Amino acid sequence: MMQNTLKGSKNLMSLILLVCFGHFFVDVMLGIWPVYKSLAQIDLAQAGLIAAGGAFIGEGSQLFFGSMSDKGYRHVCIMLGIFLAAAAVFLSSATSLVLLFIFFMITCIGSGCFHPSAASLMNTIVPSKRNILMAIFASGGSLGLACSQLIFMKTYTGTGGQTIWLVLPILLLIVALFFFWPGHENSGKIYQENPKPKIKEYLSFFKHPVLRSLYISQVANQSLYWGMIFILPDALKTLGHPDWICFGMGHFCFVLGGALMMIPGGLLADRYSPRALMLVLGFLGMICFYVILLFGAYSMWLILPTLVILGSCLAIMNPIAVSFGVKLMPQSPGAVSAFLMGLVWCVSEALGPGGVGVMSKLFTDYAPVKALAILGTLFIIQIYNTILLPKEEISKENSLELEY
Repeated sequence: MMQNTLKGSKNLMSLILLVCFGHFFVDVMLGIWPVYKSLAQIDLAQAGLIAAGGAFIGEGSQLFFGSMSDKGYRHVCIMLGIFLAAAAVFLSSATSLVLLFIFFMITCIGSGCFHPSAASLMNTIVPSKRNILMAIFASGGSLGLACSQLIFMKTYTGTGGQTIWLVLPILLLIVALFFFWPGHENSGKIYQENPKPKIKEYLSFFKHPVLRSLYISQVANQSLYWGMIFILPDALKTLGHPDWICFGMGHFCFVLGGALMMIPGGLLADRYSPRALMLVLGFLGMICFYVILLFGAYSMWLILPTLVILGSCLAIMNPIAVSFGVKLMPQSPGAVSAFLMGLVWCVSEALGPGGVGVMSKLFTDYAPVKALAILGTLFIIQIYNTILLPKEEISKENSLELEY
């Protein structure tokens, strides 16, 4: 009996680790388009529209695949999501803008298929360990996104552009998941104590002034984050930095900053208040953003650490905002989380890359840098809507009181 228990525990841990590796590879695929569009010298406006359309459709598909996952197809959604995300390896083989859009859209749909299903698994497979499992799961994705351009560039240069080889570890991972899933019936169980939130419930949140301000602040924040990722290789090239910084290391520092700040950011939000921390991060992020644009050409020793700090300020904002929203409306934690994540990402991943790409057409010189400078005005929107948020005080009965 004990041997069976130990064997079951080992298999369970293997399944969890495989899903975390899946998160790593899915986010690696998501990070390929920003660097490839620069290598292929695709028009920034066209590349931005491809990113906007693909991301909007992909993030929007979370509503469909999340429902499929809840109906008992979670394991299928996880494996299908990883498989579809691998479409990014074919970007370097595309011969037209239409094919580029199709491959990127399929990658985004894979992300929309994988993320809600895998996050659901981490929250239910071992309920007593959900927090640490979610932290490990999130770290895997952050590391994958951070390393994405370095992995792609190494493969691209080492194989003469034959990035299709990147699909091999993904196929091996899917096969491994297929064999480790049987026997884990509980990993597909969805708890249905609360009814699934409806679209009308999400839309009703816009009538709540606090949640509306929180939503707008997060759309502005995440648009800056994804817009920065999209055009960073071109901006760094315009600032005169070498290729190893433009096509990999700059992106790595920016995304790694967010990964490193996840746990400290949560501790700071608990120690002080989410609203206060969001304001500090907003002002600090805006300073770092314009330091990069105005003085980033002087030295890599200035720009790389500043990218780490900027990435920290932008990436940690959304998890803090989601936690704040759940505190404000503890009676609807699932709906509020979806409102401040899925519905934010759906808009921001289209607005950020698409907006900065189109704005680059307004200029003839230093176009990526000037387009980013305009996008930076979103910091004002983010900070203003954060100021509108209430200060919070927890009463003796642990109920939330809003103080305006």
